Amino acid sequence: MKELVFNIADTFNSDTASGCLSQYSATCFHIPAYQRGYKWSTGANGAVTILLKDLWAAYQNQDDEYYLQYITVKPLAVENDNCYLEVIDGQQRLTTLSILLSVLSFLQSEDCVSSNIALNKLDYAIRKNFFREFIYQEDKLKGIADSDWESFMSASPEDLDRQDIYYLYGATSECFRFFLDKSKDVSSFYLYLINSVKLIVNSVESHIQSETVFKNLNSNKVPLSESELVKALFITRVGRDNVGNPESHFREVMEVRLGLSRTWESIQQWTQLPEVSSFYFDDKADSLHELIKLTALSMGAKLSEVIKYQGSADKPLFNYFSESQGTINGFYRLIEIKRLMADWFETDELYHLIGFCRFTKNSEFKNLNFLKECLEKPTKNDLKNFLIEKKSNLIFGSENSEDKRSLVKALKYGEDDKQIHAVLLALSVFSKTSTSRFDFDSFKRENWSLEHIFPQTPEGKGHCLENNEKDNIREIIGEVDARTEAILSLSKRTPDDQKVYIDAIKSSGVIDNIGNMCLLTGGSNSALGCQFFDGKRQKILELIQKGSFVPKHTFDVFSKMLKEVSPNLKLWSKYDIEGHAKYISETVLNDIRDDLI
Repeated sequence: MKELVFNIADTFNSDTASGCLSQYSATCFHIPAYQRGYKWSTGANGAVTILLKDLWAAYQNQDDEYYLQYITVKPLAVENDNCYLEVIDGQQRLTTLSILLSVLSFLQSEDCVSSNIALNKLDYAIRKNFFREFIYQEDKLKGIADSDWESFMSASPEDLDRQDIYYLYGATSECFRFFLDKSKDVSSFYLYLINSVKLIVNSVESHIQSETVFKNLNSNKVPLSESELVKALFITRVGRDNVGNPESHFREVMEVRLGLSRTWESIQQWTQLPEVSSFYFDDKADSLHELIKLTALSMGAKLSEVIKYQGSADKPLFNYFSESQGTINGFYRLIEIKRLMADWFETDELYHLIGFCRFTKNSEFKNLNFLKECLEKPTKNDLKNFLIEKKSNLIFGSENSEDKRSLVKALKYGEDDKQIHAVLLALSVFSKTSTSRFDFDSFKRENWSLEHIFPQTPEGKGHCLENNEKDNIREIIGEVDARTEAILSLSKRTPDDQKVYIDAIKSSGVIDNIGNMCLLTGGSNSALGCQFFDGKRQKILELIQKGSFVPKHTFDVFSKMLKEVSPNLKLWSKYDIEGHAKYISETVLNDIRDDLI
């Protein structure tokens, strides 16, 4: 690797011996497919604005030389003995300079295209080349200056609604805005820029792999994420290996890499779908990173090898794939894992089984190791059997009782919350009377959790008992002693009075029985907690009328659709609690039996 210093004029010079491009017989700089899109922002703290201010300050100080940071390039041969310089590092900076030179040329002369030293000196592998179509075209460049983003998009027949195009547009607009200030001497600044501002260009020999140096050379102000580093590694190495011939034409290599880049973007878009991110990756900010991590685990990496610890600057995933001899297989394994997981997501039976295992309360399966275990199953049927076993364990716990019906009926709130949650979730997820897929995304985001049907605190939030509610309490308690009866007969009760009958309710052994439990949304729990059955029922009906998600079992409870409970829609009685517990145990047991058939 050698270092050469070029001023800006010679950086873009392909005509004379002093030019950076000329020294490599290159026609332009090429931004390869493995690089992410342009992402320098504007505004007070934006990288574009800061660069412009720094350059202007250097010009005002008349510094003899002003150095920008390194760029790293690699010569790549093309047809007709020409050559491109592949930009391994520094594309954000080089792109911004190309935009700035085009804008300054436009502002100085009506013949802006012929005087633009950056003209046709930057080529992007992905998307239609924005520079050729807009930055290097006088009328299109002026159109950017004269329009906002929305009108610019609507006025163009091209598909410009992409993040990198948005930032390219923003950088162009900011350059115009900065130099339209009449107090700025554009011509003098331009001469200073092209002659005194300099770049140090690292040239990597053509036989050296780009990814070997790529990971350590990202010195711009928008750091590459580890996912993007892995992308670069995969696409450069896999693209070269796919072509198979080191003497292959540059265009052939680029076409392969472009196809791989599109595959990568497709996978990334899939991981970012809210329902997918929530289902598989727990809404992690970088779901793609989680999928890459899962790929490494499935290839034999240990979890400790691919986790970045807080405060660490290491790139463990990149290092793992970089040092692995099977990097080409790493990309193919990533593609295959995405295909499998997408298929599971679209297959209702597997979707419900995986979702149930992951979304039960305090699930031990909400991690990548569980997904790794799923991936290790050779067939769909093997995976199904594996998941059914996990489902059974979650529902029945570790007890090895033959009488599973009695085991479920005996579950108590406060002792078996995780298991009760699993049982109630199973009633909705695996309902044989529902034809729709269970909405795990809404279930999670709305925080559906355990709630008593008959309330634990009947007079919470200032509620005062009505006569029918007092009767409901008496019915739950069973034999009411004189003191409790006297307190219930009062028109109002103090907190100490309330504690007396609440203790009597709990002593009945009925209130915390699984038959008195259901799932309610976290947003409604506080509002519904102290209400009796009819009040909670009205709230559930309101959710349904709004089109909100309600689990099937919760709907069945509050509509009294269960044959084991009374048809009385006003109250939830001891009879209902016992009948509900019976329904739960029999339904769940029958469901497990059906799984084994």
